[in-house]
Amino acid sequence: MSASATYQDPKTLPKSSWLGVMAIALGAFALVVMEFLPVGLLPGVIKGFSISEGTAGLMVTSTAALGFIAAPVTALSVGRLDRRIVLLVLTGIVVASGVVSAAAPTYPVLVAARIILGIGVGGFWSISITAAARLVSKDEVHKASSLVFSGISVASVVGVPLGSYISSHYDWRVAFVVATALAAGVFLLQLFTLPKIEMEQGAKLRDFVGLLKSRRIVVIYLAIIFMVAGHFSGYTFVAPYLRQLSGFDSNAVSGLLLAFGILAVAGNFLGGALAGRNLHATVYGNVILFLASLIGVAAFPQHITIVIVSLLAWAVSWGMAPVGTQLWLFSATQHAPEAAQSLNTSVFQLSITVGSLIGGVVVDHLNLRASTWTGAAILILAAIMVTIAGRLDSVKAEAR
Repeated sequence: MSASATYQDPKTLPKSSWLGVMAIALGAFALVVMEFLPVGLLPGVIKGFSISEGTAGLMVTSTAALGFIAAPVTALSVGRLDRRIVLLVLTGIVVASGVVSAAAPTYPVLVAARIILGIGVGGFWSISITAAARLVSKDEVHKASSLVFSGISVASVVGVPLGSYISSHYDWRVAFVVATALAAGVFLLQLFTLPKIEMEQGAKLRDFVGLLKSRRIVVIYLAIIFMVAGHFSGYTFVAPYLRQLSGFDSNAVSGLLLAFGILAVAGNFLGGALAGRNLHATVYGNVILFLASLIGVAAFPQHITIVIVSLLAWAVSWGMAPVGTQLWLFSATQHAPEAAQSLNTSVFQLSITVGSLIGGVVVDHLNLRASTWTGAAILILAAIMVTIAGRLDSVKAEAR
C-alpha cells in the first residue's frame, strides 16, 4: 500500500475529518461493548435459559467465530468502495444484532444474533484503522489510530462490569437494550459526521499470501493466538468463577470487573511506554506476568487476597498485550499494513473462539477452576512462540 493510500494531504481534508475519526472511535467503543457484554451477563443468561456455563460461553464464541471469517472477506471484497458506506453498514449490523439479542425468545436465537454481530466485528476492525488514517494528515495518523484504539480501552472498562451490574440488578436483556441504544446513537453520529472516505487501493490476496510465507510473521501470529486464547479460556467464565469458587457476591464481582477494566487501560499505556524502550523484552515480560497471574487465580481460588492481586495483575498483563503485539506485528509488516491489520483481526477473533470454546468444554466436563488452568497452559505455548520469534528477530538483525 502506498503512503498516499494511508493518509491525505492536509489541504484536501474535509472540515469534519476529526469528527469523523471520533465517530469511528465511538463505533469501536460501541462494538467492543456489544461483543464482550455477555461475559458479565453469564449468570443471568444461564438462569434465564436454564443452560450450562459452557453452553452460555457460545455467546462469545459464536461472535468471534464469524468475526474470524468476516475480517479477511470484508477487506478483500470492499476494494476501493467508499469506507463511509461500509462503516455505516457494519454499525447497522451491530444495532440489528443488539435488537435481536434483547428480544431473543430462546437461546438459539440469541446465539444467532451474536453470529450476526460477528460480521460487524470482523468487518469493522478490518477497515476502521486505515479509514481513520485517511481522514487526517501524515503527521496525525498516530493520533487518529490512538483515538480509535482508545474506544477499545474505554469499552473494556465499562462493557463487562456494566453487563454484570445490570444483570445482577435487572433482567439481562436490559443490558442489550442499553448497548443497542448506544450503537444506534453512534450510527446516527456516523451518518452525519463521516465524510466520503476514498481508498486508492484495497487489500489484495497476494498481500495475505506474502504475510503467511514469512516464518517470523507466522510465529508472531501464533504468539498472539496463544496469548488471546489463554486469556479468554479463563476470562469468559471469570464472573461465575469469582461467585462460585471465591465466594464474592454480585456487587463485589461487578466492582472487581470494573477494576479489571481500569487496570487493563493502565496496562495499555504501560505496554506502549515499555515497548518503546525494548519491544521484545516487553512482550516476553508481558507473557510471563500473564502466566503467573492466571496460575495465582487458578491455584488459590479461596484465598481472597491472592485472587484479587492475581486478578488485577492479570488485568495489567491483558492491557499490555494488544499494544505490544500490535507494535511488534507492525514492525514486521510495514509492506502490507491493511492486509496485516485484517489478518490480525481474524487471528484475534479466532483466538477468542478457540479460547472461550476450550474453556467452555473444560468447564462442562471438569469444573470452573479448570478454565484458568487451561488458560495458563495455553500461555506457556505463547511464551515459547515469543522466545522463537525473538531468536528469529536476532538472526534477521545479524544478517543485516
